[in-house]
Amino acid sequence: MNRLLQNKFLVALLVFGMFAMGFVIVAKQNNLSSNGKEGLGSVKKSDLIQRVTIAGVVVPNRKTIITAPYNGYIRKIFVKIGDRVKQGDPIVSIVQSLQSSDPVYPLRAPFPGTVVQVEKNEGEYIKEGDAKEFVVRIDDLEKLFVLTNAPEIDRVKIKAGQEAVIKASAILTRSYKGIIRELSLAAKEKEQWGQSQVEFPIRVEVLDQDQELSPGMSVVIDIITNKKENVLTLRHEFIHRENEKYFVILKNGKKRSIEVGIQNEEAFEIRDGLKEGEQVQQINFSTLIQNE
Repeated sequence: MNRLLQNKFLVALLVFGMFAMGFVIVAKQNNLSSNGKEGLGSVKKSDLIQRVTIAGVVVPNRKTIITAPYNGYIRKIFVKIGDRVKQGDPIVSIVQSLQSSDPVYPLRAPFPGTVVQVEKNEGEYIKEGDAKEFVVRIDDLEKLFVLTNAPEIDRVKIKAGQEAVIKASAILTRSYKGIIRELSLAAKEKEQWGQSQVEFPIRVEVLDQDQELSPGMSVVIDIITNKKENVLTLRHEFIHRENEKYFVILKNGKKRSIEVGIQNEEAFEIRDGLKEGEQVQQINFSTLIQNE
């Protein structure tokens, strides 16, 4: 019985080994055939875009907080969150004593906007001019902007009027168009990992805002610093650089020098040396290169 079990085990092990070997051979064959196809790339016409990607935060066109002009109590709050107010509308009345019968003159909205925060309740004590203890916040939401900072290395690439693509981390269904409105001429310093770094504040206007995008949201901005439309392009993995010159390996294995233009993280602009539709090989340093 024991020998029978051993024989069955050996047969099963042999069958499994033959199956595994066949699987490896097929896998290798498939890999070789697919590599032959994947090793070729074509020159094609497309838009080539250079961009600088930085993080920022959404802010309103302007905002204000209503604080107490003196120590006292909140007698009445005239607004609630979401209310739209006009300049001069009453917002809150504050008295020094809730038992006082003296006339009360409410604090009013300094500009048209939307009530986005109500932090206090009627009857609550409030301190004079304490920004942390404000009563109401009003935002002008007619326009939204993104505040961000450009690293020193990217400052020379960025100019007022450049287009931007804005993506909010909380809104996955769409992106927004933007344009750079303000770019600081002076840098501000910040400490990071024990080293001092400089950044340049930037203000980007959101051109197609909707109800979902709100002040305080975190966003990522792609600032388009250069764009060429309908130019010949080729991906990086098909272009080799040697002694400040560029070349490719054609489908037939021959080497050809090329002239490149701008590049981004994906591809080069091809100025000369290749035509649309020509196929080239991925660089393989083990292959003998023949001069064309």
